[in-house]
Amino acid sequence: MRLHAEPVAWLRRLIDTLFMGKKTGHSYDRAEPADRSLQSAAANAALLLEETMSATDHAVSIDLDPVIELDGELFIRRTPLRDRILRVVAEPVLNAVAIQPVSRWPEHLRSAVRRMHPPQGPPACDGVLDALVDDYARNIESLLGTIRFAAQVEIRPEGYYANIWDDFVLVSRTHAARLSLNAAD
Repeated sequence: MRLHAEPVAWLRRLIDTLFMGKKTGHSYDRAEPADRSLQSAAANAALLLEETMSATDHAVSIDLDPVIELDGELFIRRTPLRDRILRVVAEPVLNAVAIQPVSRWPEHLRSAVRRMHPPQGPPACDGVLDALVDDYARNIESLLGTIRFAAQVEIRPEGYYANIWDDFVLVSRTHAARLSLNAAD
């Protein structure tokens, strides 16, 4: 039995819609989690920075997750700030501040990293720590593309054990991502 091309195409669109998350009502949002290789590459890039900041009783974690593929230009123009944040942050948001100009997001990241460095831990020269943060920020931009929108987000997840945490929402032309830093003693 041979099916006509039109019903087959309709069925493929239906399957894409239901199972692949392709049509969500917004042309800028494909609602597809990005290839996990982006998160893996970001985790590898963060290793040296995490090791430099960690001590015997002080663990630092840096995660880029989730990373979502989208048309960032339309997303930035058409989506209110709060909705941009909630696209990648599931926890309740207490405060969000857009970073202006957006090119200064690595400076905000550097400040967050410095707050997480253990006071009694091994001394890391500020210049070395800053260089590691700058390298990490460049790695993130090489993975996601030039950051077009950035915000620092304050959350307080229930039952979370970290002593210090900072979150950032980063949007490029092709991706939206949440960058989470946390330190636990």
